[in-house]
Amino acid sequence: MFSLCTQGRLVSWKGLLMGALTLIVLILPISAQAKDQTPAYRIGKETMSVGDLYKKNQGEFYDLEKQRFELIEKLAKEAYLDYHWKKLGESQKTTAEVAREKFLESATKVSASEIKENMEKFKDHPRLKELSEQEKTKQVSEFLKSVKTRDAMDKILTDAERSKQFVVLYQKPSEPVFDVPLMSTDVIKYGPKPTDTEPLGCSGNSCQITVVEYSEFQCPFCDRVLPAVRKLMQEYKGKVRWVVRDFPLSFHNRAKPAALAARCAAEQGKYWLMYDELFKNQRALTNENLKTYAKNIGLNMDQYSKCIADPTPRNAIIEKNYNTGVELGVTGTPAFFINGRRVSGALPYEEFKKIFDDELSKAKSKS
Repeated sequence: MFSLCTQGRLVSWKGLLMGALTLIVLILPISAQAKDQTPAYRIGKETMSVGDLYKKNQGEFYDLEKQRFELIEKLAKEAYLDYHWKKLGESQKTTAEVAREKFLESATKVSASEIKENMEKFKDHPRLKELSEQEKTKQVSEFLKSVKTRDAMDKILTDAERSKQFVVLYQKPSEPVFDVPLMSTDVIKYGPKPTDTEPLGCSGNSCQITVVEYSEFQCPFCDRVLPAVRKLMQEYKGKVRWVVRDFPLSFHNRAKPAALAARCAAEQGKYWLMYDELFKNQRALTNENLKTYAKNIGLNMDQYSKCIADPTPRNAIIEKNYNTGVELGVTGTPAFFINGRRVSGALPYEEFKKIFDDELSKAKSKS
């Protein structure tokens, strides 16, 4: 799992038909929402339509539709499993509950060798370290049973999908390619070094790949992804431009002051030097620390001090960056828009590379 810095129920079966589960829900498809002229609200004489709202907040609309799909899919799977146990019980001339328990008892047996292997594997896990051997054995056994239960349920559902016994008819939404135009206040880098601020083979829209990242300086996952970012910027130098926008999270009380310090460094052409300095020291971001980092990167300290003392214009940029992220559906950091394709979390280099190569392939086919 790759992480971000961010702020089971059962249903009874109803109306089950022999051989299939049919699920029909009527709702406006996400692809049509941008064209929906249904009035949403009016301020003064200006009326805003649902389509207008969608265009300005497409990320949030997509996330809402994705949640709807995931809920429908979850409820559908629960309903199919109810159906499956009922049919299994009928074939065994018993109840659905008894059939289910009998199946799981057989499918989730845990051997002594499996327990021993996993005891060794998790011996240093904080939750197990202080337990007695008996408690460790019990917890490892329960963990393995839960994994086997999940795998068994997944296999039932996969087999049912393959045989068309179980079909979710509600359409899974496709994530839109977001319109993320660059702004005059954006800071851009073209290579792996903090001094790579001039075009290295491409500039403007001639760059085949544009990455807009929403990040903040106290986020550990934003720091964790930096080695992958530098490797990408080296490998794809001359084809990519990288933009970072502020997205300070409310529970990181030094994220906004650090963003302000970086903005003041940007006014002296040294944003990326400060960017690296802040991430190297993200656990030490007091005002005095920030002043020290400004000296370390060679800022004119009189200009820096004046900038910090008059934060309003820079805070306006930070707030605008944050708001554009919210409109795009960003809820945590880091979040990336690669030619408008949204990906979230501290992804490994390989995941980024797949998307980069795909975008380059698309650009080649168009030329």
